[in-house]
Amino acid sequence: MTRARCDTGSTMPNDMMVEYYTQRASAGLVITEATAISEEAFGWANAPMISTPEHAAAWKKVTDAVHAKGGKIFLQLWHLGRQ
Repeated sequence: MTRARCDTGSTMPNDMMVEYYTQRASAGLVITEATAISEEAFGWANAPMISTPEHAAAWKKVTDAVHAKGGKIFLQLWHLGRQ
């Protein structure tokens, strides 16, 4: 499942996602929305990716915020199959 909350035309995690996951940090373990692992794996508008150093840096803001609230977070890797 993905929430498709990246900015329009973007695959970067954003401040809205930082807030969303931080609000859920008290659950203990947060499993993120489906996150595409490459351009070939991608196929859903406004869904996040984790395939570049820039993506990793954007996700680090999310993970750091969740950790700061005492939570653990797991990135759900996603591949939509061959297109």
